[in-house]
Amino acid sequence: MTDNDKAKLLGLFLWLFTALNVILVAVIGVIYVGIFGVIFTNAPHKAGDPPPELIVSIVAGVFVFILIFTILFSIPKIVAGYGLRKHKPWARTWAIIASIMSCLSFPIGTAIGVFGLVFLFSDSGKRYFEDPAYAGLNPATGTVPPLQPPPNSWQ
Repeated sequence: MTDNDKAKLLGLFLWLFTALNVILVAVIGVIYVGIFGVIFTNAPHKAGDPPPELIVSIVAGVFVFILIFTILFSIPKIVAGYGLRKHKPWARTWAIIASIMSCLSFPIGTAIGVFGLVFLFSDSGKRYFEDPAYAGLNPATGTVPPLQPPPNSWQ
């Protein structure tokens, strides 16, 4: 596997892991709000208790806050994934941050984070981001040249 493939794979892993986190938090939020809504609307209501709609709206507000917090913590992973997939030189810094953040989510995030940190701090990973020619990029444009088919040869 080339370093170019590793960078693209790390970017893809970061995107997929971020999508999994955001979707999981949203689904859990919908389930909890639904459960609390059913429980509090069917529970007996005493005169001094707050209305059930207030409690359900507080629970919904908490999960909206958690979802926004999750999305904010997903920004470095999205930016790192984009930079890695598009061969940007600044992607190394974002990928280090995203990999460290991913290490906090055991076990899948830890595996992605360790893979990213091993690649980013290896000698070949450092050369990949410092030298565009090493990464197989066109030094003038910074893009991957199109693959040329092998020439027809009778030898």
